[in-house]
Amino acid sequence: MYVCSVCGYRSIKYLGKCPNCGEWGTMRPETEADGRRTKSKGDLAVRRLKEISTEGFERVPTGIEGLDRVLGGGMVSGSVILLAGSPGVGKSTLFLQVADGFVKRGKKPLLLAAEESAAQVGQRARRMGVSPEILITEGESIDALLSGIPEDTDLLLVDSIQAVYTEDLNSPAGSVSQVRFCADRLFRLAKERGITVMMSGHITKAGHVAGPKTLEHIVDVVLYLEGERSSPLRVLRASKNRFGPADEVAFFQMTSAGMLPIDDPSLFFASPSKEARVGVAYGVVSKGSVKLVVEVQSLVHYSYYPVPVRYSVGYDPKRLAIVLALIEKRLNLKLGKRDVYLNVSGGLRIDEPYGDMAVAASLLSSLKNVPADNAGVFIGEVSLSGEFRAPPDLSLRANEARRLGFKRIYAPTSERYEGVETISVFNLRELERLL
Repeated sequence: MYVCSVCGYRSIKYLGKCPNCGEWGTMRPETEADGRRTKSKGDLAVRRLKEISTEGFERVPTGIEGLDRVLGGGMVSGSVILLAGSPGVGKSTLFLQVADGFVKRGKKPLLLAAEESAAQVGQRARRMGVSPEILITEGESIDALLSGIPEDTDLLLVDSIQAVYTEDLNSPAGSVSQVRFCADRLFRLAKERGITVMMSGHITKAGHVAGPKTLEHIVDVVLYLEGERSSPLRVLRASKNRFGPADEVAFFQMTSAGMLPIDDPSLFFASPSKEARVGVAYGVVSKGSVKLVVEVQSLVHYSYYPVPVRYSVGYDPKRLAIVLALIEKRLNLKLGKRDVYLNVSGGLRIDEPYGDMAVAASLLSSLKNVPADNAGVFIGEVSLSGEFRAPPDLSLRANEARRLGFKRIYAPTSERYEGVETISVFNLRELERLL
């Protein structure tokens, strides 16, 4: 088999020009293109699960509480972690903080700066006040790194996987074959020597990790660091974790001294308002094991455009279209000639359906020009019949609302919770009457 070193196209015979990417002279034998070892004959080792030793999986805390929670308690020795994010979101900053945490615990981290010079990294490190004992090397060759890495290294930080290359391939750094080959070499290093490897990765415009999809399959943990440059908020979430939960999130605030954890995310995003406001409703959403109170803001007014505007920030536009269609169908309220703007404050994104009632309450409040309850939260998922469904963890959400000072919860339930008044809302019609 021959494999294109640029795009990964496979052919049973040699081709001068790759039919997939159009590059010339990129077809290589498979053993050369992907760097994998040839199969060797030998006895197959077969054992029972009870004979497998589970010792040696030591977890090393990074000292960053949110990151440790997302990882499941810390970094597992010999694991491979991929941190993906857009340019400028703070991946390199987080790398320095992780290395500083390892040094404080008597471990020896090594940082490979493939995108920046050592002087640039040193300048950032002095500004952040991290330990000066962190080891750093600069360069892009993965071959030089693997041949010269110190034997007592506990953590290897590669910034970034798209910037390193190997001389065994002729393709440029960042190509499909280079990313796959270098990731495979780092994976073997981690498993054979028990070194924890953490590498950063670029993302595409669609928000996915740049490079081959096999990159996410190779690594043990895939983390995404998200945030807007105009906002100090940073959200760290796990999309894959072989050593812990894959739905945990952590919230940070970007400062000149690095990323600082947000101790109480709910207070960062929303708190009870002193006075009721038109178009504003509160909900409680779940981000992993964290419950957050969010503020939903809506503006509905007459449109002067041939096609009304539908604009949503922090809430799925498709779900917004469903809620608007239900308001028209079930409540007979006409929205065909009205612009609709929806925003979730604080830069947060609602990724679950149980924020639907808060969105509906906010829209109805703006449409009718009637303030919603500023001391209550709205919790529930709306169906296509206009009925609401309660989340299975409603009691935890009610506790979070009570902790922040809210007096009432609006939810499709008959249960009563200590410290808050429960107002049963089972469909859109009942919600409209309450407003």
